[in-house]
Amino acid sequence: MSKSRTRTRKFLFQMLFARTFWEVNKLDLVESFFEWVFSSELDMEYADKLFDIIVEREQFLLTIIKRFASKFDISTMPKDVVFPIFIASSEMIFLDEEIPSSVSINEAIELAKIYGDKSSKKLVNAVLDNILAHIEEIKKEEFTNQDAGFSFFKEI
Repeated sequence: MSKSRTRTRKFLFQMLFARTFWEVNKLDLVESFFEWVFSSELDMEYADKLFDIIVEREQFLLTIIKRFASKFDISTMPKDVVFPIFIASSEMIFLDEEIPSSVSINEAIELAKIYGDKSSKKLVNAVLDNILAHIEEIKKEEFTNQDAGFSFFKEI
């Protein structure tokens, strides 16, 4: 049985969405969504790592999104836009494993198609293309948790 990153990204989106309402117990969430009857398993090591990166670096990621989607108010931006950007940009900026940027961006667009509306995929694509164009300078920035003045996640 192969581990599916595509399915794992969908699950990661759901974990991030759930985190906006309550503290997420990853094991309980896995058990509640899956009975392990699928043809592929989740890559939980990847999901745990990305989830922790996104939660820990949320303010930095929000700052980056605000920079590259300056026409939008981040506090009212739909989660179906923000979470795919969080996932793909975290893969591109923070993940040690080499995932081609095109894969990260395409997978984020697919998440936006599944969970969002027609405009979601366009916005996700535009923001991630801009992030990719400036990725080297972003990676050199201090990854401090600047206060973006807003959080998508419930305080725990």
